[in-house]
This record gives sequence, structure tokens and C-alpha cells, in this order.
Amino acid sequence: MKPGGVRALLLDLDDTLFDRALAFRAWLAGRLGRPPDDAELAAWSEIDHRGQRPRTEFAADAARLGLAVDPERFPFELAEHVEPEPGAREAIGRLAARLRVGIVTNGGPAQRTKLQRLGLADTVHAVFVSSELGYAKPASQIFDRALRWTEHAPHEVLFAGDDPIIDLGPAAAHGMLTAWRARSEWPRWLAPAPYEIHSVAALEALCEARA
Repeated sequence: MKPGGVRALLLDLDDTLFDRALAFRAWLAGRLGRPPDDAELAAWSEIDHRGQRPRTEFAADAARLGLAVDPERFPFELAEHVEPEPGAREAIGRLAARLRVGIVTNGGPAQRTKLQRLGLADTVHAVFVSSELGYAKPASQIFDRALRWTEHAPHEVLFAGDDPIIDLGPAAAHGMLTAWRARSEWPRWLAPAPYEIHSVAALEALCEARA
């Protein structure tokens, strides 16, 4: 392996390894008993804010939109609608055969359920969940913990995530390589990630190019 090659891979979960918006739309359709129209989907997506709002706040706004949502059950209900991205499990499996691969995710116990739905629970080597550790991204502690686990220098670790502020900015600040799973606009004030991917499978080619 050449100097500076990728020796470990750290991955965000939601909107990196699966399309959370699709899962959310499927959950909403199930609760409504029909597919939501565009206006309904926009309103619900706004109060959900891509899963980054406290669940109690989401549940309170959901009640105003006419649905009773249990904030404790909601993450597990959403997990039931998580669908694997074609080729993702196979690509991560091949990467895990030669690299240390870990998941770094904010959330609670439902995050592990999502990994099971994706077929990755027994494929990745470590899972760092914020509720289990007591600190969440973008806090430096969770990145420190995952980076120590890799047992490699920061520049030999690739961090892939969808959120520039929560995932990639902190990872870059720790000296890691970063790959952006493009889902939205990149903030103009933040230095761009060196790599941009549009599928999980693309990580395999990226890691091989950096090997």
C-alpha cells in the first residue's frame, strides 16, 4: 500500500448508506394510508428536518399535522422502511475484507436495527452510536473514539457522510480524508470535501484508487 493509502473506512448511516428520504416517505404513506401529495410531503419533511430534530419536537409538530407519533417508537417504525441500496452490501463486504470498517452514527437503538435491515450488522467491524457513547456528532469525542479504534493515522482513514457540518467538517478537522455523499447543497463557507460520491458502491473504487 502506498503512503497515504486508505487503511480504514468510517461511515455515517442515515442518508449515506441508505436514502432516508425514501424511508420517511414510505413511513408517512403507511401512516396516512395513501401516498402523500407534494404539499403534505414538503410539510412533513420540514418538521422532520432529515431526522435532525429532537423526536419529541417532531412528535409535537406531527400532532398539529393530524397524526399521533410516539417519539420512542418512531425511529423503529422508520427503520422498517429502510431499503438497501443496490450493490451497497456487496461493496461494503468486499471493503471490510481488507479494511477496518466502522459506522459512526447519531441516534438510538434503532440505528442498529437499520444496519440489520441493510444486511450490514455482521459485515462492519464496529458501530459507534451516539446514545451509547453519550456524545453525538459533531462533538469531537465520537470522532476521536472511532479514529482510535481504527489504529491508523488520520490521513489513512476515509470518512464518508452526507452532512458537511455534522460529518465531514469535523472528520476533516481530525485530519481524515473525507468523501461527501451528495444529498443537498454544500455550504459555500466550508472548504469542499476532496471526494464526492453518489452511491455506496463508489466507495470501493475510491478506496482502491487510494490503496
